[in-house]
Amino acid sequence: MPEKRVCPRCGQDWVHQYRFKGDGTRFSLCTECDSLWWPGETVDIPQAKFLDDVVAARLGVGDNPWLGRVWADVIEPVPDPTESPGRGPSAIRVSPQG
Repeated sequence: MPEKRVCPRCGQDWVHQYRFKGDGTRFSLCTECDSLWWPGETVDIPQAKFLDDVVAARLGVGDNPWLGRVWADVIEPVPDPTESPGRGPSAIRVSPQG
């Protein structure tokens, strides 16, 4: 069973396993502050990336990658085989800022 870790950047949530829906690329994500770490990276503040920046680069868009999209369009939680269905982190809707 993977070890649960509190986000080192914000301290407000667990670091969860997610993947990009398009190609299955996995990453670790704090759903509170949107910090992202690639596999093999130390989950620590200096290595953290911002989810919006990574998604914008992958989609080839500037500024706000969520215009016309929600998290569930792009990323999804990696199912934890130790949890019951419906008990893991859910996809979060992000509303564009005007």
